[in-house]
Amino acid sequence: MQLLNQVPNLLGLIRILLTPLMAYWILQTDAWSLIWAAILLFLMAMSDIVDGRMARALKVVSPLGIYLDTISDKIFIAGALLPLVEIGLLPSWFALTIIVREFAVSGLRSYAAAQGEIIPARAWGKQKLTFTVMALIWLMVFYALPGIPSTPYWFVWLSQWWQIPAAFALIWTIASGAEYFWNARELLAKAVFNSNIPE
Repeated sequence: MQLLNQVPNLLGLIRILLTPLMAYWILQTDAWSLIWAAILLFLMAMSDIVDGRMARALKVVSPLGIYLDTISDKIFIAGALLPLVEIGLLPSWFALTIIVREFAVSGLRSYAAAQGEIIPARAWGKQKLTFTVMALIWLMVFYALPGIPSTPYWFVWLSQWWQIPAAFALIWTIASGAEYFWNARELLAKAVFNSNIPE
C-alpha cells in the first residue's frame, strides 16, 4: 500500500527523467524516431492526467506531488518544443510564445504564494496543455509518415492538418495566460501602488 501511495510522485519523476530520451529521438529526425517520440509524449500527457486523479483518490496529495505535477508538464513540453525548433519542424516564435507564457504564469503564481494567496490551475490552462500535446504529436506524425511505407492515403491527408490544433494551442496559450493575469489584477495593482508609497 505504501508503494502504491508513491505511484503519483513516481509518475511525475519518470516524466522528467524520460524527457531527454524524447528529445534525443526527435533530434534523430528519422521517421521511426519521430513516431517513438510522439508515442512517448502521448504517454507522458496521459500520465500527467492520471497521477493527479490517483493522488486525490488515494488521498496522498503532497507538496512534493504538487511540485512534480506542476513542473513536469512544463519540462516535457519544452523538451519537445526545443528539439522540434532545432531540426526546423517548428517555428521558434511558436515555441517561444508557449515557453514565455509558462515562465510568466509560474512567476505570477509564485509571487501570489509569497503574498499568501493561492492561484489555482484554470480550465483554460489544462485545455492549453491538451491542444499543445495534440499539435506536437500531430506534427511529428506528419513529418514521419513520408518515411513509413504503405501508410494509408487518408491518414497522410489527415496528418497535414496539424496546423489546426497548433492554432488552438497558440490561442489557448495566450488566452489562458491573459486570464491568469486578469484574475490577479488586484494583487498586481496592490503591489504596484504599495511600492510607490514612501516610507
